[in-house]
Amino acid sequence: MLTNFGEEIVEIDDAHAQPILDVLKQLTGITIPVQKKMMVVFRLRKRLAELDTPLSDYVARVRHDRREQQTFINLLTTNETSFFRTLRVWKYFREQFLPEFLASKASEILRVWSAAASTGEEAGSIAMSCHDFQLSHPSFRFQVLATDVDTEVLAKAESGVYSAKTIDKLRETDPEMFRRYFKENRDGLHEIDAQLKSKIKFATHNLMESPRLLAPQHIVFLRNVLIYFREQEQMTILKQIGSTMAPGTILILGESESISALETPFAFVQPQIYRKLA
Repeated sequence: MLTNFGEEIVEIDDAHAQPILDVLKQLTGITIPVQKKMMVVFRLRKRLAELDTPLSDYVARVRHDRREQQTFINLLTTNETSFFRTLRVWKYFREQFLPEFLASKASEILRVWSAAASTGEEAGSIAMSCHDFQLSHPSFRFQVLATDVDTEVLAKAESGVYSAKTIDKLRETDPEMFRRYFKENRDGLHEIDAQLKSKIKFATHNLMESPRLLAPQHIVFLRNVLIYFREQEQMTILKQIGSTMAPGTILILGESESISALETPFAFVQPQIYRKLA
């Protein structure tokens, strides 16, 4: 049973936790094991208190209220990210992918999709890398698509405003890039350059659904998200992602993710890097 004193969740058993986990999987495809039930209830505790409702009634509400479904998704999705996370990925992108793209597709606009964008650090890293490349290759053009199922983090990404805590590592490791692309606003927060931000388009997207993109993507960043899905859902997501990519284009995954054992339209290139098959 669940005991609820205001926002304090004291106890919940598997039978009462499973329905909420089932709804999350139904809406997003994300599988959370019942062993992590208290994490789920902890994230929902304030919402339950706001609505003054027990968990069992809240499950019923989420099933039938589309607006509440989005609130529910926002509360339960994980959004951990940082600028230029995993340096070897950015070394590959800057030193290998971008020069190869320009050499083989000089007349095309590079289209990059950050498919689990969270609060926008990855999309910002992509845009900064592309703009730096453009400084030495003026004919190079690019656009970035940043999507996420969580509307709250996507709104933060679209604002392009970050706290010192978020930006400190970039400021320490690459102060020149930090000065070039960020300015401090009146609130003491750091705002990404407006011209750079104009290169990023933001949109809500559920990875389990068919993407509605205007043009094929040349490279897709899908990092640290497949780990939250079971194999069948992973293959569904990869099929959907692959439908937006031409043969030879690139998919980038997270450090702990591998899809070599799955039936997918991608071939291994190097750790974290996969190439779309014909």
